[in-house]
Amino acid sequence: MLIHSDITSEPLLRVVEILNKAMTRNLVDWNAMNIATVNSVGQPSSRMVLLKKIDERGFVFYSNFKSKKGKEIDSNNLVALNFWWRELKEQIRVEGSIKKLSSKESDDYFNSRPLQSRVAAILSRQSEEIESYDKLNDEIKKLTREFENKNEEPVRPEHCGLYLVSPKTIEIWKEGDFRTHFREKFIKKDNNVWQSSFLSP
Repeated sequence: MLIHSDITSEPLLRVVEILNKAMTRNLVDWNAMNIATVNSVGQPSSRMVLLKKIDERGFVFYSNFKSKKGKEIDSNNLVALNFWWRELKEQIRVEGSIKKLSSKESDDYFNSRPLQSRVAAILSRQSEEIESYDKLNDEIKKLTREFENKNEEPVRPEHCGLYLVSPKTIEIWKEGDFRTHFREKFIKKDNNVWQSSFLSP
């Protein structure tokens, strides 16, 4: 996971601290986060994705732009994230806007992935019906062998890449005894200054 050294804002520093704690404890899927989107008629939908990077801009993950998620983001760029670690008894809630990152950043990430993962991304028709998983796996194996035999590197397809979630609010939640949970909420003001307050559990 890439964490830039130029992070200076307090809520993001706090998030990095918790993520590093989860990582050093080697928790399973320590960088997993739930992302909630809303479609054009107001129906919310959520799913788990993996955080790939956090920097001063916000939270970065990789996805298929033509998936159900991608289509909902196209119609409504407001999203919510949620991290939760049972072992740490901590939670992070994020609300903000989302956009695609540059082609270069997406290319750099795509090229860092194992060959079979890149091939799977090329063949991905995420969220669409498929005939069978056996057929899909056969297609992935076949195309992987073709690249290996030609000694060629696949090029990132236009239908996948990196998204950036720019946070507007961040809440740090810590479990307490007898429902006395600690909740601190940060709100980003128009001058890009974060203002914090404590919330009743």
